[in-house]
Amino acid sequence: MQATLISPLSKAPPVRPCYHAAALPVPLPAADEGKGALAAWQVRQLTAHIDANLCATLRTTHLAATVGLSVSHFSRAFKNAVGVPARVYVLRRRVAAACEAMLAGDEPLTHIAHAHGFCDQSHFSRAFQMLIGMGPQAWRRSQR
Repeated sequence: MQATLISPLSKAPPVRPCYHAAALPVPLPAADEGKGALAAWQVRQLTAHIDANLCATLRTTHLAATVGLSVSHFSRAFKNAVGVPARVYVLRRRVAAACEAMLAGDEPLTHIAHAHGFCDQSHFSRAFQMLIGMGPQAWRRSQR
């Protein structure tokens, strides 16, 4: 991802691209799976499960049970395989899917937030701002 550089005097925030859910690469496990990373089939199974259930509550305990691991081992192995903790990966996937929904139509942000697993529009806006660098409404306007 390339960050846009701006002058310190500029009042406009930097615009960072929003990655679409389908375009986000799914990192493959490290070559040495014996060092605590998930196996390739576990990464594929988890990413498919996460993408299919973005609108649901995805707890670490449930994700760990999906691949038959304890929560502590799963958390460590997921981060080793993917590069970020499971909660961060899920949040990024939700925001990416919400970006697609915002580009696809004029549905209100509240509906998009609920449809992608956020408890309310405020939670969605905070997560979006943190990942993209601007609010969802401003991003939507900038994409048109």
